[in-house]
Amino acid sequence: MYAIIQQMKNQGFSQARTAKELCIHRKTVKRYWNMTADEYEQNCHAVKKISTLAEYRSIIESWIKEHPSISAAQICDWLKESYSIDFKERTVSRYVKGLRIELNLPKTAAPREYTAVSESPPGRQMQVDFGEMWMPHANRKTRIKVRFAAFVLSHSRYKFVYFQSRPFCTTDLVTALRECFKYIGGMPHELVFDQDSIVCVSENCGDVIYTHEFEKFRQECKFNVYMCRPADPESKGKVENAVKYVKHGFLDNRLYPFDDETLNYCGIEWLERTANAKIHGTTRKIPAEVFKEEREYLLPMPIEADACKAQILRTVRKDNTILYNCNRYSLPVGTYPNQQEVEIEAVDGILKIYTVFHEYICEHKLSQGSGVLIKNRHHERDTSTAVNELQKKLDESLDHKAGAFLGGIRADKPRYARDQFKLIQTLLDKYGKEKLIAAVSFCTESKLFSANYAKDFLSYSEQPVPEPVHFAANRIPVDKPVYHVTAEKRSLDVYAKAGDM
Repeated sequence: MYAIIQQMKNQGFSQARTAKELCIHRKTVKRYWNMTADEYEQNCHAVKKISTLAEYRSIIESWIKEHPSISAAQICDWLKESYSIDFKERTVSRYVKGLRIELNLPKTAAPREYTAVSESPPGRQMQVDFGEMWMPHANRKTRIKVRFAAFVLSHSRYKFVYFQSRPFCTTDLVTALRECFKYIGGMPHELVFDQDSIVCVSENCGDVIYTHEFEKFRQECKFNVYMCRPADPESKGKVENAVKYVKHGFLDNRLYPFDDETLNYCGIEWLERTANAKIHGTTRKIPAEVFKEEREYLLPMPIEADACKAQILRTVRKDNTILYNCNRYSLPVGTYPNQQEVEIEAVDGILKIYTVFHEYICEHKLSQGSGVLIKNRHHERDTSTAVNELQKKLDESLDHKAGAFLGGIRADKPRYARDQFKLIQTLLDKYGKEKLIAAVSFCTESKLFSANYAKDFLSYSEQPVPEPVHFAANRIPVDKPVYHVTAEKRSLDVYAKAGDM
């Protein structure tokens, strides 16, 4: 800072301009403006910053040496516990970081002990995991995030991958499993999963609660599920390596074709050409060759599970919409009370919506946006029919003499037509037909199109007419001289003289 200020001073900058260019206070510039290099060096040596944690250095150092994996947050807590001083966690973190560098004691976690796992018997186990990666689109203009499910047979390391450009849901997983079972020609006895929300609702202390669609598919196929512990990817290391292999061996530097079907076709070719045809680094065998023997140990896939197609269900919201790919799609009014769930099917850019019994409801064009409401105008509530019926009923009750008045209300106050007509019905019940017709006629002639004017007219008409008040004429008595007073009159000359003065 000192060097830059001196440089700008030599270039002819003023103090104000220097402060503005460097975004610092003008007093800072003034302090260094006329300071010589010797004065600046003396000033630097005079400034000594002694940390308040320096007096606790020995105890902190002993903690770090005894517990190499201890965190700064825990050190801060122990200092508060031992010395009852309110240390700031950020201050302790900076001090501990510098102390570790000075003492060359980097933070190291306790190493996890691993043991070699025996190879699974043929057909016994398959590991499943998910991955995602951004790919440049074939149009060279955009990118698209591709998601995939990777499957690895534990014995032969035979792989299968299923790609799609939307996030996986439970029905997508069921579809991917079905495609995998078709590809390998059978089913393993056990599937290994992470505790993913599309598979597992709750671990429930061993009594695992699965999602509805997955549980239904599991019961149809009769396979077992091994659920990994939370945050324990090492327990399914075979498929973890397969996910990395798919990312960097297939997806990396590849253009996304224009649809998922083409990408899956290219993926199958890559599996047969490379992934399942190369010698595996651990087993030193070709997965495709080992799989020829393992295939004999796979379970047959049930016919009913292969034939049925998993339903994609969506919950109907109170506003008669469903959510799909972060967008809302409308349903006809009245769907929510009668259909709590609906089935959806996305085909060729069209979202088709059915009942759970596959009865057609409606369809929408799929939106490429996010957070958009796609609404069909025919799904809106039709309120005009009920108002029309109410208007027609009132006109008939008033012998068809209120048509112009009711039409004027409808045109002048469309939002409140129902309320206006209900008030007119109340007036009809209270005052009767004849009086209301008179009020309506008055309002129509006066172009006062509101039920409140008719109400005021009827209220005023009901008030009793006040009787005229007769006042007795007070005559002035002519016989008394006091009432016969003559005012004095002045001459005009008096006023003329006053004007001259």
